[in-house]
Amino acid sequence: MNEYRTIEVDFSDGVIDVTLNRPDRLNAINIDMAEELAEAADRFAHRENAKVLVLRGAGRAFSAGADVGSTADDANGETSVAARINGHARMQKALASIETLPVVKIAQVHGHCVGAGLVLASMCELRIAGSDAQFSVPELAFGIPFSMGGLPRLVRYVGLTKAADMVLTGRRVGAQEARDAGLITRVVDSSDLGRVVAETAEQLSTHPKYLVLETVERLREVGVALLEGSRSDLSSLVLATLDAESRQVMAEYARRILSKKRTKDKKQ
Repeated sequence: MNEYRTIEVDFSDGVIDVTLNRPDRLNAINIDMAEELAEAADRFAHRENAKVLVLRGAGRAFSAGADVGSTADDANGETSVAARINGHARMQKALASIETLPVVKIAQVHGHCVGAGLVLASMCELRIAGSDAQFSVPELAFGIPFSMGGLPRLVRYVGLTKAADMVLTGRRVGAQEARDAGLITRVVDSSDLGRVVAETAEQLSTHPKYLVLETVERLREVGVALLEGSRSDLSSLVLATLDAESRQVMAEYARRILSKKRTKDKKQ
């Protein structure tokens, strides 16, 4: 069934399984992945018998966040303001569409769940993590704001104090701490993660479609008010790209990523 470059999709018995498939980049989300994910999820979620969407990552991580270098304009990894804003807007639109799909969404999280990867997981009603999962928001160290609606969603789940801790320090939060804070639904042994998620999806797929849709919609409506703040994300990004210090940090980070990629390519 797979016809995509950055994801894998399977649909069976009312359950849509989507795997982020850039394991060599720890499933860093570029524009192609975000838009393929949105297109595939929308395509299958509107099938008559679709009830559940499971999101997971291939390899060692759920997602290492946004692929910062994917919009680079030149060989030095520099990105123009226009390219960065356009890429941000396209990626935010694609990821936001996941939240409104007429199915129950389950994030199956293992390894790193970073930045935009955390935003994607937060679009899901259920977030089940393996004991090896680690969550972080390192955007400030990269010279960019935590955007794409991520901040209000984080506050919604963990509260203002915990959100401030994660965003300002960028420290990694383990699975147990994340569950205690309300960021994720359950923690299971990493070896049991796939089985537990599959069983949960199977259970949910037995519920009447109408009740599934109504419940998902009611849950979404409860959190809508807090998400109004995400409208300022684009202006925050614009201001960051105009700030000399932030711009310098962005460029240095992009160059480091590009240098690592070149080194890896030479070894292959």
